[in-house]
Amino acid sequence: MKKYLPGQKKSLFPLVSVVIPVFNGSRYLTETIISVQNSSYKNIEIILVDDGSLDHSKKLCQSLSKQYLNIKFFSFSRNTGLGRVLNFALKMAKGKYICRINQDDRMLKDRIKTQLNFLREHLDVVAVGSQICLFFDHNKKQTVHFPTNDTAIRSVWQIVSPFSDPSVMYRKEIALKVGGYDQNFWPADDSQLWYRLSQHGKLANIDKVLVEVRFHNEAASVKYFRKLAISTYKMHLWFAENIEKPTIAVRLFWLLQLGAGLTLSPQLNWKIYRLIKRGLSYYYRFLLLLKSKRNKITMLNKVNSHPIKLSFSGK
Repeated sequence: MKKYLPGQKKSLFPLVSVVIPVFNGSRYLTETIISVQNSSYKNIEIILVDDGSLDHSKKLCQSLSKQYLNIKFFSFSRNTGLGRVLNFALKMAKGKYICRINQDDRMLKDRIKTQLNFLREHLDVVAVGSQICLFFDHNKKQTVHFPTNDTAIRSVWQIVSPFSDPSVMYRKEIALKVGGYDQNFWPADDSQLWYRLSQHGKLANIDKVLVEVRFHNEAASVKYFRKLAISTYKMHLWFAENIEKPTIAVRLFWLLQLGAGLTLSPQLNWKIYRLIKRGLSYYYRFLLLLKSKRNKITMLNKVNSHPIKLSFSGK
């Protein structure tokens, strides 16, 4: 029998659709689902789409959909590709907002509520992510920072992606308007979508950790890293043609990134990438601090000092 969760009501019109594509993800999927079900915001649906898994993921998805009222399950008999799966989920979603998370990650309790409130308050923002906490099998954790406002994101987006994919919530209407995910750019199809969304509004990241992202050798970002390196370079060339022309230095960086992706281990590549992100984060925070101090100095200089008038008349 399906469960009603605490605070959950039967709703034909969930406001948020949590989309979880599944491919051979049975090892961690239940943990991911529990983290979503523990969300403090309850007017959600969870869309599970199994993409021709070879393990028992399909049976697990079927079991979870029978167990919980708000889970909708779909499956493909053979593997069709992540982009196609996500586009299918977009069409099936009833929510106004799409909340992404992967089959092996965990969301924090207030993640949905925080991002939903942000999008309601900032109507010019089309997609919002957050800072993430990477966690490893040996219990080591590391916070990864992303720029928080649109200006900061656009200042570094030729070097690093605007978001961590499993942390993003975006407006379904705009995603459908731009054509959804492009399978031709997989596994960099998420970043390519963020750039297309940016042509219809602002991007932002909540300045707190809202998602825990599991880093392990079977993760798609590790297992298919060389494919990711090639697709990312292809996506960068598309970006240069359609979004923003890069400098020669940036083009050289893209080539170095491609070379490193094809020759170095995925683990080392991701370590270097995180160091670059940390450096850019510190640099931008330093610029904001410098700008703040300059503004204070300018404000002080604009204040005209007046002589103190002494009155002995008692008035």
